[in-house]
Amino acid sequence: MKSGLIKKLTALLLVMMIIITGCASSTGGNKPADENKPEETNEAGEKFTIGISQLVQHPALDASRQGFIDEMEKLGVDVEYIDQNAQADINNAQMIAEKFVKDGVDLIFTIATLTSQAAKKAIEGTDIPLVFTAVTDPVFSELVTAMDVTDNNITGVVDAAPIKENLELFKALKEDIKTVGIIYNIGESNSEVQVNQTREIAQDLGLTIETVGITSINDIPQAIDTISKKVEGLYIITDNMVASAMELVAKLAGENKLLTVSADGSHVDQGILVSKGISYYVIGQESARIAKQILVDKVDVADIPVQASADLEKKVNLKTAAVLGLDKDHKAFEGAEFVE
Repeated sequence: MKSGLIKKLTALLLVMMIIITGCASSTGGNKPADENKPEETNEAGEKFTIGISQLVQHPALDASRQGFIDEMEKLGVDVEYIDQNAQADINNAQMIAEKFVKDGVDLIFTIATLTSQAAKKAIEGTDIPLVFTAVTDPVFSELVTAMDVTDNNITGVVDAAPIKENLELFKALKEDIKTVGIIYNIGESNSEVQVNQTREIAQDLGLTIETVGITSINDIPQAIDTISKKVEGLYIITDNMVASAMELVAKLAGENKLLTVSADGSHVDQGILVSKGISYYVIGQESARIAKQILVDKVDVADIPVQASADLEKKVNLKTAAVLGLDKDHKAFEGAEFVE
């Protein structure tokens, strides 16, 4: 009798424990995390997915990408990146952008003109914002209607070169210089804009601009051989095809004793004589601040005009200067950072 009573009491206690445990779980005790729910680590409790579409790998565009990522971390924005490189192929750029849209990313960050144009096409009819960087003329490239009209969910930061200051460097290097050459990718609208602008500005400085168009990196040796017979200096515009082979360009220009000037400081690290221009890392940072405004602060893209960096940096490659017989104290190098 006593044994049966004990068994009944034991069973009753077990049932009560199960009920109590179930109640504790349902009211938020040690509730397991939902594996499909993103982590909530920033102040707003949001985690964002950003698709990065970079046209090609070279130091300038790489610096913009790193500046963007570093600044987003500094701003405390919790981001998962889908990082893609189009390998200089517009078809790849289009597929990348379309995949970003299909995946429903929160924002697309594009680096260079061609990837930005591809992304613009992909986001049409969606509410996905696009922030670009390293685009020379977003109006000419039809990304925006005007620098202060960004009502198509697209804005960003331009990399427009200080062309007049760059051409004046040639005059400072050699007072009687008459001709300057440019090699450029004929398939890149970004380059076409710069060539036209350079021609106009050069006239006021008494300079003649000679150009040779290329369609692939393999054309560069012949292009420099051709242009070196006509010019005294080579101006390196922000052309992505040329930039991806900058060490070759610098080597061939040096062999032909051409004065070389660029708007991109990373080119000096690769052998170009002197540069005066923007920092691509900085415009990446500026693009990140725009992205934060859109994603975290919920600022309408239409209220964020296209921006440009006002800070210019001058760099000089001492080895290249020595090859050309130029002294470190040359007046053209005043205020420059020197690299070897």
